[in-house]
Amino acid sequence: MTTRPATPVLDFLVRAAREYRRGGWVFTGFHWPVVAGQTAYRLRGNDFTQVFEAGASTHEAAAELPTSTTDYPAYGNALGFTGTTADVLLGMGRRFDRVVLDASNIDVRGCVNSSFVGDLARPTVRLPGGGGAPDIAARARELVWLHGGGDLSRIQARVEHVTAAPGASSLVRLHTRWGVARLGAEPVVEEVAPDVPGHQEWLEHLAGLGVAASGAVERAPVQDDERAAAAHTLRDAARRGYGVARKAVNEIEEER
Repeated sequence: MTTRPATPVLDFLVRAAREYRRGGWVFTGFHWPVVAGQTAYRLRGNDFTQVFEAGASTHEAAAELPTSTTDYPAYGNALGFTGTTADVLLGMGRRFDRVVLDASNIDVRGCVNSSFVGDLARPTVRLPGGGGAPDIAARARELVWLHGGGDLSRIQARVEHVTAAPGASSLVRLHTRWGVARLGAEPVVEEVAPDVPGHQEWLEHLAGLGVAASGAVERAPVQDDERAAAAHTLRDAARRGYGVARKAVNEIEEER
């Protein structure tokens, strides 16, 4: 039973984790996707298997949150192998039930920029880069982007530089703390969280980018036990050095 008001970052993480609990085989990118996948193993729902870029898979919660695709000691208790990096990104890409990736800067087409901001010769900001995201995003049947931050300017009409883009037939959905939007040629808001502060500004921002919102429904509520599972994972991720988790933990403490 839900007894507490919405906690934006925890509720976002729970709803992202529910994408995993739909079951099947899920390719998991790093940062928010790893945190969501670990949270999902603590929630109710269907069984699922995560696959990382290096070829490792997991079928249960890791003993510790991995800090890279080859941090095998962290998830050795749940470790399996599905092949090489090339097998995963190129051979299996279209076979995954869904692909979950982190969205730093994203546009309404479903393209992301994770390489740099500004002029190529003299960028104002250098970003980590795409890694295997360009290959796996282009092959995904269903692509889920996770954007857990609170900066609306990172959701754009067109990103300045395209690091990764979905395939022409991919189903693309963007999870944010305020709701979920389906991206592509005709982007629409699918779900909205009316109990989360800033949701109206989010809707107005998306409308300004040409995203339709007339058919949006309210998101299903988040339960207290689900929030507890998400908080546990965030604390573990913060201890392991995840920047997004440290920021999220601080935000949660400020809300109390």
